Amino acid sequence: MDAAIHQVEKIVNQTVLAYRRTPSMRVSEYSPGWFHEGATKPNFNTIDIRTTQETPYDKHEYVTSDLNPNIVFIGRQLEFNSMTKYFYTNRSLPKKKLTQAEMEEINRLYRIIGRCEQQLAPRQPPEETGVQPDAASTESDSTPAKRPRLLNPYIGGGAILFLGLVLFVRFLLKAR
Repeated sequence: MDAAIHQVEKIVNQTVLAYRRTPSMRVSEYSPGWFHEGATKPNFNTIDIRTTQETPYDKHEYVTSDLNPNIVFIGRQLEFNSMTKYFYTNRSLPKKKLTQAEMEEINRLYRIIGRCEQQLAPRQPPEETGVQPDAASTESDSTPAKRPRLLNPYIGGGAILFLGLVLFVRFLLKAR
């Protein structure tokens, strides 16, 4: 699972070419920062990140942010994806637009992460459904519920034996 997570981080956080801003450039500035706070944890078993890829920067030749106003990025080389944001390690820079192959690889890695999470999750006892038996079933048809043990048999047996011994000794001492 850790290897899959690191591979996702490596793909999602690829560096994007940055250029020094010049006065002649027409630049769109994003503020505050590139991304808002927080991130949704993806459902690793079902999400297809190809469907959540957003390209809001495509319409601008150059883009920048108030976090780094002296450098610009080419808008069509960037993306935002709410289902990969969980793995963004540096939110002060935009994210590279992923290729189809990269997105398919992330989907594959997400399935690995999902399987590992399920295997590592503590087993939950099945919940009682509260279903009432139908009229055709009788109590003899149903298996009795297992009662919890109230006392460890070794401790309980030892305690009963000790109590019996004490009573026997008292009886002998009274009989004298």
